[in-house]
Amino acid sequence: MSARHPGARGGAPAREEGQILLLTLAFATLVLALVLVVSSASAVHIERKRLLALADAVAADAADALDEARYYGGAGTGGPGPTRVPLSEASVEEAVGHYLAAAPAAVVGEFEGLRVGEPTGTPDGVTAQVTLVARVRPPLVPWVLLPWRDGIAVHATSTARAG
Repeated sequence: MSARHPGARGGAPAREEGQILLLTLAFATLVLALVLVVSSASAVHIERKRLLALADAVAADAADALDEARYYGGAGTGGPGPTRVPLSEASVEEAVGHYLAAAPAAVVGEFEGLRVGEPTGTPDGVTAQVTLVARVRPPLVPWVLLPWRDGIAVHATSTARAG
């Protein structure tokens, strides 16, 4: 015959019953919270990458925005050597506005509060610099991000040189 401790079932002491279930529930809750936070952070990162791709396209288009007054006035021809397309703050900003207005709603409409940020223009007369700003709302775990109820502002800056 085997000797059993009084008050024990199946060889486990009575005071340890249910402890594994409690630890399992706590661990499962922690893992679920971690998965939700990581997936929300990934969603914000992906939206920023999409905004950066749009900023790249807008900057490439703005780099071709010829400032006609400077070009036909002789400024920016570069003298001997390669001729550069002269840009100005106004020509870059106008090109950015036209590009965003003409872009399909499927591209531009997906960004909440999309606007042109600073710095946008040309720092040297041959480089178009475009900054876009949009709001991103993480799809999951809104209770973690209560301080940012209005969303997270995401900035993307891209440059392109005129050829």
